[in-house]
Amino acid sequence: MEGFAAEKEGINLYAEYSLHEGLKEYLASPGDRLEAPVEGRVIDLVRASGELVEVQTRQLGKIAKKALALAAKGYKVRVVHPIEAERLLRRLDPLTEEVISTRKSPKRGDLYALFDELVHAPGLIAARNVTVEALLVRSVETKTRDGTGSWRRKGDRTVDRELAGVLLSRSFRTKSQWLALIPKDLPSPWTSASLGKALGIKPERARKILYCLCRAGLLAEAGKAGRAKAYAKA
Repeated sequence: MEGFAAEKEGINLYAEYSLHEGLKEYLASPGDRLEAPVEGRVIDLVRASGELVEVQTRQLGKIAKKALALAAKGYKVRVVHPIEAERLLRRLDPLTEEVISTRKSPKRGDLYALFDELVHAPGLIAARNVTVEALLVRSVETKTRDGTGSWRRKGDRTVDRELAGVLLSRSFRTKSQWLALIPKDLPSPWTSASLGKALGIKPERARKILYCLCRAGLLAEAGKAGRAKAYAKA
């Protein structure tokens, strides 16, 4: 790729969907290095500024230990997680591999979907030298019903997930940036019901936000409101 150095010699690159590769190219600038070794680990993108960028399309818990270990050594680490705000579903004929149907997925992710992943990696929240960046993206998912997929998916196999565009970026590093997710005019203490109503999301997801911020030490339990836990600033 012109302008970038991809250091692949001697490194076993794992198989990945095109979405991961597309995001790395989107984030990279001339002078940055792709798939570069740092402290015996392979980093998705090492910026010319020295910042280490890891793109994790799912399961943030798997990258947390690596990110925190590098951050503890003084590196500036950015963990980028894409959230599919818009998804185009494309189906291929299993024999000819021609596109036989295309439709928009009814599922639409939002910024707060980040916490579906952070419940498994709350240590990333407001950690020293760590920035978490949520990217709302438009993607294309290609499937084929060739019988090799799981029975739950009726034999469908995902061929690829591609990046079609980036709609919005939101970065979180400081405690105040994370706490800004809670509306300033929402009276404390907060419950999953009150936060969910204020943000226009389901209480289940609001509960994850409160849980993660509490695990990170930004909030503390403040009794109960009925049967629900209440939280306030730590």
